[in-house]
Amino acid sequence: MEMDPLEVFKVEMPGEDYGAEKYREIIMDILQDLGLIRSIGRLYVYVDIKTPYFAVYGMIRGKQPPLTVGDVGDLLEAEGGYQITVDDEEHMSNLIRVLWGTYGRENVEQPDRNVLVVLSDESPKDLVVADLETEFKRDLMDALVRIAPEGFRNRRNEMGKDSFFFLAAEETIKPELLSEAKEKLGGMRDA
Repeated sequence: MEMDPLEVFKVEMPGEDYGAEKYREIIMDILQDLGLIRSIGRLYVYVDIKTPYFAVYGMIRGKQPPLTVGDVGDLLEAEGGYQITVDDEEHMSNLIRVLWGTYGRENVEQPDRNVLVVLSDESPKDLVVADLETEFKRDLMDALVRIAPEGFRNRRNEMGKDSFFFLAAEETIKPELLSEAKEKLGGMRDA
């Protein structure tokens, strides 16, 4: 089932409606800046300014497949091998590194900024250039750390296959605080 970006996005900050709305805007901006908005289906944020702690629970959309050479560029058979023309240079350094590792530097040429030639009888089409799942999780953790209030240095995160949980607090995170945060987020999900 196709979901819109952030099908559900709730921010609760008891007694601070204005603060909750501003936090919602900040979170949305950070998720958009990091390109994560379409990978998260549901997001629940609970901020307790009295205790104080910041908790997030989110549901991840389907698993991200690995990015292959065929996904990154157009492949053409060329004299002595294959020519790869890359439109989006975001993964160019990874592509070159993978090709060098597989075929050797001496068998990879770059006649133009966005063109690579691989001297080989075997097509590089299915070589994995990037593990998007790992990149997504790294970017997600970066986003959660950016979103957490300044000074909330104690953090706990749990990354599941389909969901994630993040808790940040000023004080040491004790089991009682962890349980309270999960209970508050569970109440938001069930509402």
